[in-house]
Amino acid sequence: MLYKGKDKEYRGITYKELSERIKRIASSLESMGLEKGDVVGIFSHNRPEWAIADLATLKLGGVVVPIYPTLPPPHVRYILNDSKMRMIFVENAGLFTGIGSIRSETPNLEKIVLFDDSGISAEQDFLCFTDLKKDETGVPDHDDISCDDVATVVYTSGTTGEPKGVVLTHGNIVSNALSIKKRCRAHDEDVVVSYLPLSHMFERTCGYYAMLFAGASIAYAENLSTLAQDVATIRPTILLAVPRVIEKAYDEVVKRVEGSSFVKRALVSAAIRDLNTYANLTYKRKSVPLGLKVRCGIFNAFIASTFRKIAGGRLRIIASGGAPLDPKIAKVLHVLGFHIMEGYGLTETSPIVCCHTLKDRKLGTVGRPLDGIEVAIGENDEILVKGPNVMKGYLNKPGETEGAIDRGGWFHTGDQGRFDEDGNLIITGRIKELIVTSYGKKIASAPIEARLTMSRYIAQAVLYGDKRKYIVALIVPDREFISSYARDRAIACGNYAALLETDEVKELIGSEIETATADLASYEKVRAFALLSEEFTVENELLTPTLKLRKSKIVERYQKEIDALYDHCERGEV
Repeated sequence: MLYKGKDKEYRGITYKELSERIKRIASSLESMGLEKGDVVGIFSHNRPEWAIADLATLKLGGVVVPIYPTLPPPHVRYILNDSKMRMIFVENAGLFTGIGSIRSETPNLEKIVLFDDSGISAEQDFLCFTDLKKDETGVPDHDDISCDDVATVVYTSGTTGEPKGVVLTHGNIVSNALSIKKRCRAHDEDVVVSYLPLSHMFERTCGYYAMLFAGASIAYAENLSTLAQDVATIRPTILLAVPRVIEKAYDEVVKRVEGSSFVKRALVSAAIRDLNTYANLTYKRKSVPLGLKVRCGIFNAFIASTFRKIAGGRLRIIASGGAPLDPKIAKVLHVLGFHIMEGYGLTETSPIVCCHTLKDRKLGTVGRPLDGIEVAIGENDEILVKGPNVMKGYLNKPGETEGAIDRGGWFHTGDQGRFDEDGNLIITGRIKELIVTSYGKKIASAPIEARLTMSRYIAQAVLYGDKRKYIVALIVPDREFISSYARDRAIACGNYAALLETDEVKELIGSEIETATADLASYEKVRAFALLSEEFTVENELLTPTLKLRKSKIVERYQKEIDALYDHCERGEV
């Protein structure tokens, strides 16, 4: 493991040292009375202590409940009480204050252990993580821990309704981690950057457990704002990312290229064009002309390699999950020499169900099922999953568990999909997000929203139209590109919100929407849109911690704007 010290330099922890620290913490926890089945929380950003506390708890047969550090106190209180948490590891003074504000309402919580006690009065009721590590006694292996025992309860982000605690066993997680290790051929020379929340199973299974099984190195990024610098320093071989992170990085590179000289822009454009042609011919197993081979060799050495150096120069896998990745961006990254492995999964499946292989990837799909996992397409094109990775159920919610896992053991994902001729899974939508118009037309909103956000001028989009005659959209423009557009055309305005009200910007976004949806059926097209100056974020609770849209909350917050769009349409003003 690699982590940044106070001097901002990276330091390492060997596997032997990690094992010793885990044993010492486990011994301390056992001496404090922690028993098999007791629930322990971790309320922290990614850091080595997160992993040590997690593995020490699991070693004793405890149940780990991770909590997103961005969650507000009421959400944290719900998780603490629903899980009957006895102990919690907390990162620092800021998060400790949040726990303190609800502690009187959490009767089961007995102990708080702080990773970093800086700025906290010694009189306050907490234990220090560094003091626990002073216990040098060992702890025996617990032979009574089995694959069927509960390892963790992970609370879903709650895009709708209250969060559900997903109960995952040791067997669920180990089977998935080993399958991921095999699929991406992880080994002891791999280095992965850890920055996505360990509270989410994508990072936890793929970027943590699978890497430990492989003997790889895990390097903890300082934070998102330093990610680019940390990646350049660490030079990872594997990078896990959600599409929003990849798209933002891509947009940043595009801005750099567009701000460069005419010659450089022309060279980059020619390189991508020729490398794309080369990739298409190779994929179709057609011969590549000698001239194209020579040009691509030069472009790869002098243009594509420059882009690869931004990621440290030795990146062999970018694993993308959590949402569909823009195929255009995926194709550009592919021709520049980045290997994108897209996958599909859910918290309830530990999480990975399908993903590409290193040798076989097909744009627009999420690959084939992992070894030992069955995937079927059920009624209404719903994706069904069965295998050793499927959860035990939802904590304290037997009715919802029964509704999610049928008598045949199939987990009903709520996602829609189909298989292509090669057995790759294609995600086509989500049942709950289907818009059914008053004319009975069914519209999958996610693919259309993804089309809209392919525009450089559109950062986020949400469609609405259930039980209405047609669909409308809430659009969050990309502030940097819109501002640049306004400067180039000398569009006068008092502030950004006023800029979005100008006819020029409205016409620009309208044109982008029309271009993105030109080939769709008439009932799938956006009839009207509202431009929002506020971005959907985790902080304003319009995004989940894994950057998924909380559509019900977005609609609730902007119901007046939505109603106004329909009123204007009815009056013929749009």
